[in-house]
Amino acid sequence: MAHIQCNFYSQTLQKNANVIVFLPTLSADDYLEGTKIRYDAAGGKYQTLYLLHGSYGDCTDWTRFSGIERYAQKRTLAVVMPSGENSNYVNMKDGEPYLRYITEELPQFLRTVFPLSQRREDTFIAGLSMGGYGAFRCALEAPDQYLVAASLSGALDIQALRTSEEAHAVKMPANYKAAVFGDKFDITGTDDDLFSLLHKRVVEGAALPKLYMTCGTEDFIRPGNEKFFTAARMEGVDIRYDRAPGVHDWDFWDEHIRDVVKLLPLEEDLVF
Repeated sequence: MAHIQCNFYSQTLQKNANVIVFLPTLSADDYLEGTKIRYDAAGGKYQTLYLLHGSYGDCTDWTRFSGIERYAQKRTLAVVMPSGENSNYVNMKDGEPYLRYITEELPQFLRTVFPLSQRREDTFIAGLSMGGYGAFRCALEAPDQYLVAASLSGALDIQALRTSEEAHAVKMPANYKAAVFGDKFDITGTDDDLFSLLHKRVVEGAALPKLYMTCGTEDFIRPGNEKFFTAARMEGVDIRYDRAPGVHDWDFWDEHIRDVVKLLPLEEDLVF
């Protein structure tokens, strides 16, 4: 893999933005084993996974705490890991429009710099915790851009988390209470509420991405995942939910991002 630290001025955020990009390239193992992969074929465009971090994190989280580089290399998959701060990947009421940045400016910019496919069938998005919410939020905001969206231990019932008195919820970033979603106590019925946004898209008849979700059976955030899965099934949405032993930690996310990469409908060779 080529590991690229990219810093550029974002007109959307009106500040410098950081993103890490993995591009599949010839590895020592490929050389030693004689693996024949057309990494540098003329005109080749990589299938791409946009991978979102959780609260308190940044673009380095997935590179430091998981084996995503190895998992993606095996499947010739490019990975884009942006920094989203504690924005919950929405257009913050008192802050930057991260939803617009992730779904519009970032892919447009990266596709001019790197050989990333522009096709919906080659574009995927996933994330953990806050990033799980972000992945589904982006997928429902721009369903024509992503073929698959995956949530790992996602903060899918954000309204419940905002009002919960449980220790984990109380420790959520302070700006979740106001800066991200505004002073409105109840966001139910708005596009920031995944349940409402999902229903809205179904009513519109939108061609939604395939949704995949997983959560640990001992995770404090599991109730919201169960609730979202039930709601999506009732809406007739194409969704898969894998439950497995685990809590809200990197042991779980590292294991299951591997499952996500394995599930993606990738081509054996570069896309042309």
